[in-house]
Amino acid sequence: MAENLNIETGNSKCYDNDPANCQKYGRLYDWNTAKTACPSGWHLPSDEELETLVNFAGGSEVAGKKLKAKSGWNDYAGKIGNGTDDFGFSALPGGYCNEDSNFSAVGGYGLWWSATESNSNNAYYREIGYNGEDNAESVGWDYRNKDNSFSIRCIQN
Repeated sequence: MAENLNIETGNSKCYDNDPANCQKYGRLYDWNTAKTACPSGWHLPSDEELETLVNFAGGSEVAGKKLKAKSGWNDYAGKIGNGTDDFGFSALPGGYCNEDSNFSAVGGYGLWWSATESNSNNAYYREIGYNGEDNAESVGWDYRNKDNSFSIRCIQN
């Protein structure tokens, strides 16, 4: 998909509970909801599938800029946060909602769940961010508690 999913289902929410943010950035999903939110014929990508995307876009050090949308990212300290969207992925910084229901980072960070568990409490995700530092072009990965709410992208089966 060329945009963050915006289907209201299960434990999904709009950033700051504002429907305008769903229209712009898509919804945020906890991991259990994310696993079943994709429409028929589509699925939440595994960490391996997301790694394939990052490698196709040039590797983790440069893929972020190439996958970011050409607009919608905050500027920081006089530096432009937008990307080049070389592959039509149009990544937008939808921020996240942590397990304590606190929203953070809209406009500066996009985090996308993978379908891959780290352990019974955590799952892997990919992150593209911009805070004026050297990470403007990179794609990071880690794992977080499944109760966090991140954006998702679905891929066709």
